[in-house]
Amino acid sequence: MDPDEIDAEQILADVAGALVERETGRSQLYASEVREVEDITYLMPGVWQSIVNSLTSLDQSLAPHDEFVVGEPEGAGPSRRVKDSLKDLVRKSIFWYVNPIVAQLHRVQAASSRALHDIADEVKTIDDQLEVMQREDLHGRLRALETEMFGERIARLERASRSGQGQPAAAEAAQPGKAPAPVSDGAPFRFDYFWFEGIHRGDRNMIKTRQRQYLEFFGGCSNVLDIGCGRGEFIELLSENGIGGYGVEIEADAVKLSVEAGLDVRQADAFEHLAGLDDDSLDGIFLSQVAEHLTPAQLVELVGLAYRKMKQGANIVIETPNPQCLLIFASFFYADLSHVQPVHPETMKFLLTSAGFKDADIKLTNPVPRNMRLGKITVPDRLPGETWVDELNANVEKLNSVLFGYLDYAAVARK
Repeated sequence: MDPDEIDAEQILADVAGALVERETGRSQLYASEVREVEDITYLMPGVWQSIVNSLTSLDQSLAPHDEFVVGEPEGAGPSRRVKDSLKDLVRKSIFWYVNPIVAQLHRVQAASSRALHDIADEVKTIDDQLEVMQREDLHGRLRALETEMFGERIARLERASRSGQGQPAAAEAAQPGKAPAPVSDGAPFRFDYFWFEGIHRGDRNMIKTRQRQYLEFFGGCSNVLDIGCGRGEFIELLSENGIGGYGVEIEADAVKLSVEAGLDVRQADAFEHLAGLDDDSLDGIFLSQVAEHLTPAQLVELVGLAYRKMKQGANIVIETPNPQCLLIFASFFYADLSHVQPVHPETMKFLLTSAGFKDADIKLTNPVPRNMRLGKITVPDRLPGETWVDELNANVEKLNSVLFGYLDYAAVARK
């Protein structure tokens, strides 16, 4: 087609007709695709898509005329002048149509921004309410656990009464939710560690679940020693999985409870018991939450005795609070009066290696729940090259690793 044969009037008529048609249906289009929810106005995708389609169609209708000016100097030839005039006319013609939509988009953006802030405030309120509910639930579980431990204490007093070592009246006076009345025989006050540990350590099923991961180090063994076995959760796990073993515990009440449950638990001092065993007689040693109760000298002595009494190829597992997680100091570590000091995992690893153990390794256990950790932030629309979000989240991760990491660790080594 010759550029001089372009029917400018027809093109303008078509554009004007399209614009009139769009204007006539604009109110219906907005009524169907723009809605208000409270004070937030949402522009539905159909409006913007229809604008895009119209402009794309217009551009495509003018595109064939570009081939007539390829390589032609700017401003030269009648086709260029005609096309420039057409474009200028079209821009002026559609300005009155596009500009209100752009203004509407700005209003929608402002309303959306306000809405996001309102939503953030509402989420924060809901999160605070959930935190209160979680605390209330925690207090409820703690009261239930205290009631359970009072029941165990009553049973213990009844056992002592039957054996002539206690006063029956003490058992009758003990009630859930109240401390038993002090005896009137002038006996000195004694800190009840069995009662204290039962409240703060957790129920048996939870402890068994946590300790189940250590069974892999004692598979096929027949003589595993659990030092400081407490209520015998790990001894029960060994028995359930066909592994032979027994425990020693110095707390008489814990021993009685374990024996009544049919577990092989003996009341004995760990050092005296180990010293009385034959060398190379144990095919595994397990210590859970014991090392932190020992002085440095006692810990060194215990590790040395353990090495002498274990068979070649036997494993030792020492679980203890992880001082690299600072939350333990703000939560439970200093709540226990019998805790001496935490043991750094690298110190424990070096101690085992120095005693002669091989392949000493540290396994982090008992992670802090995710809802207690610092949360990362997300920004939906980030500008190119914007790095502050990544830097902030990297710092959040560093804080999480120090403050809210793993509450415990297990040092594992082989003789």
